[in-house]
Amino acid sequence: MIKKIAPFLIIFAALLWSLDGIIRRELRAIPAATLVMLEHCVGLLLLLPFIPRTIPKLQKIHYKEWMILFTVSIIGGVLGTCFYTIALAKVEFIQYTVVVLLQQTQPLFAIVLAHFILKENITKNYILLASVGVVAAYFLSFPDYMPKIKGNSQEIFAAVFALAAAVSWGSATVLSKLILTKVDVLTATIVRFMIVIPFSYLMGIIMGNYIPLTEIFDVVTYKQWLYLFGIACTAGAVAMSLYYKGLQYTPAQTSTILELVYPLSAVIIGYQFLNERLFWGQIIAGVVLLFVILKLAWIQIKNYENQKLS
Repeated sequence: MIKKIAPFLIIFAALLWSLDGIIRRELRAIPAATLVMLEHCVGLLLLLPFIPRTIPKLQKIHYKEWMILFTVSIIGGVLGTCFYTIALAKVEFIQYTVVVLLQQTQPLFAIVLAHFILKENITKNYILLASVGVVAAYFLSFPDYMPKIKGNSQEIFAAVFALAAAVSWGSATVLSKLILTKVDVLTATIVRFMIVIPFSYLMGIIMGNYIPLTEIFDVVTYKQWLYLFGIACTAGAVAMSLYYKGLQYTPAQTSTILELVYPLSAVIIGYQFLNERLFWGQIIAGVVLLFVILKLAWIQIKNYENQKLS
């Protein structure tokens, strides 16, 4: 039964992730790394009842599997989330929908990594389509065709971090698929959260922008805790658990396609709740970028189907 609904679990997780940006914007006063740590702490609290059953399984995880889990947690949980949070904190310089769409170039990176790490097939058409996608992403970021270095360098800053989040999460998708062949979903989710918490705090110290542990309950407001709980119940622990369960039975190349529900939903949210608009150049670039991703999706899905028939 799970195998049949696995793609829908990924789609539902992506829909939950699309809510993340709108909620996370309300928490931009909290330093990025501290925010990542706190949302994972709240998420781990939700997973607390399931921890006892994972303890025996932890003892069976081999060294190489621990290394993969560690890498996925750092890249996807700490770096990716921090990069995305930093980009969203600059929405006064770059529109929310642009940040989301740039982050969703993730499939371009995931498909390449899936080829090299998971040995999934890649076609010659990918090189051409990827090039078009990169150009479209450029014009999506800079509607005036050139980066606004004078007076608006923050726009470049936000775009770079949105793309960095795409690379991080694209890598995490592939590595997650790899580890889920050896570790069950619940264990992988809990381990990821446990690793992210201390390392996100450490990243805050390195960046020089964090809230000391002794001051967290004094600085973080009641309303912000409610938002953190909201993230945990949507884009955090709940979405991650659903996503891992779906990814367990879905090829990485298919999964990264299904996640395209995220930008489509996020664009609707941006227009509906944030009253944003896109310039015509950005609209065209966004359409081209989505076309490239969907075209790549169709190619990868057809290749997967042909492999099943052979």
